[in-house]
Formats: sequence, C-alpha cells, structure tokens
Amino acid sequence: MGKFFGKCANCGNSIIGGIREGDHRFCSKQCHQFFLHPGFCEQCVADTTTEPVGGTHTVNVIFGTRLMSWGGETCPRCHSKVMRKWFWFFLPLFPVSAHYRVKYQTPQMYYSRRLNR
Repeated sequence: MGKFFGKCANCGNSIIGGIREGDHRFCSKQCHQFFLHPGFCEQCVADTTTEPVGGTHTVNVIFGTRLMSWGGETCPRCHSKVMRKWFWFFLPLFPVSAHYRVKYQTPQMYYSRRLNR
C-alpha cells in the first residue's frame, strides 16, 4: 500500500501513483521539474527582468485570462517556458501581456520574469 499512496515530495499533496524518481514521488510534471531545479537558471535570469506577469483569472472556464505558449521556447536547464497572458472567451482571443519566462512550482502556482526583448 505504501508504494501506491503517498505525498508529493514537492508540494506535499496526497497522491495515488504519481511520477517516481528514486525515493521521491511527485503529483505532476511541474512538481517534478521544480523539485529538480527550484528556480530559474543563470541564463534565464540574465535574459529577463524581475517584472512578473501577474495572476490569471477565469470564470467558469469560459472567459478570463490564461498563460499560453504555442511551441514556445523551453529552457533545457531549468525547464521554464516562454509564455504570454491571453484573454479568453471560449477560445484565446488576443494577448494581454508581453513575453515572460514562466516556471511552474506546482500545477497552479508559477514564478515569472519578463523577457528583455
């Protein structure tokens, strides 16, 4: 039973199954990647400012703002992604932010830094 049920080594949430690495288990790919590299790498820090993208908000999954990336650049070291905040009404309508490097701490929490472009 202990091999199947447990807690995420990153966020502490209870999980069934999950991603395993050695003695650690993770509830998601985001938790696994954040556990392995908990911050932005030196190159991503050098290419960005400290300005965050801010939060996102949706109402009934129908309209609001979401972070999106269409084949965006993923850093091979820290696994951060280049993303933009988009306004949604059933579908993405238009971007409402510049480009940011985004690093998820958990599936619902992220850190972000604005690109110097």
